[in-house]
Formats: sequence, structure tokens, C-alpha cells
Amino acid sequence: MNEIKLTLEVIWKDEHLIELRASANNGRYSGITEVYEVSNSLLKFANELDGFPFNKDRVSHSCGEKDSYAYFKMDFYKIGPTGKCGVLITMEENVATEYRKEEKDKLSMELIVEPNAIDNFCKELKSLAEIEDGVANLKGIGKYTSNIL
Repeated sequence: MNEIKLTLEVIWKDEHLIELRASANNGRYSGITEVYEVSNSLLKFANELDGFPFNKDRVSHSCGEKDSYAYFKMDFYKIGPTGKCGVLITMEENVATEYRKEEKDKLSMELIVEPNAIDNFCKELKSLAEIEDGVANLKGIGKYTSNIL
């Protein structure tokens, strides 16, 4: 998991739900979780994200429930006049927390991306949601550079 990117992969499905493995790496931090999602909700988000950042200031999508079984959220926003965007990725480990909430691993990180990477991600995400199979990758750029704007 050395490549800077966010990956969503279908790892299981039935007639009502798909299970996604969300993995992310921003060059410094990385994490993985598995979360359940409805393909129509994912397709709606992909359509809403299409054309970002030129048609909206902020777009976000979450799966699962925060402080519960498993959770994943991606929040897209503009970070500068050049079109570069940030994606705040929040994930929580896929574990039961009946006894101790503290035992659950949680992670929040920023991934810096360019508009063309978002376009490619949208295409892959739409395909993943429609056929309920496959992988969608959002390629990032190095955050720790001299000038990200």
C-alpha cells in the first residue's frame, strides 16, 4: 500500500447490499476498513461528484455508522485556485464495540488530488455501483511537497 490513493473494492454482495473494502494511503498514513453499502446510494454519489470541483464547492459520502460497527466517509473540497482538491477520508475499523469503544481503531487523513483523478474515479465508481463488482481508484499526489496550491 505504498501508492498514494484511495481504493474502493467490492468484496461481497447479495441482492440487497454490497460490502466495500476501503483502503487509503496519503504517503504518511494509511488504513483499511470494510463497510456495507447500497449500490444505488453509491451511484447517486458518483453522479453528484461528476465534474467536481467545477460545479460544486464540497461533496461528501459516508457508509456505515460512526462509532458503531464500521464507518467510512470521503469529503471532497477545493483547496486552491489551481483546481487541486482535498479529500478528507475518515474510517473506523470493522469490529463490534459492545464492551469498549476505545478498542476500535479510527483514522482521519487528507488526500490531495487533481480534477482529472476525480473524473477517472467517478467513471470507475459508476461502473462498480452499476455492476456491483470491481475496483475504483482515486490517485493522489504527494501532500508533502513545497506547494500544493
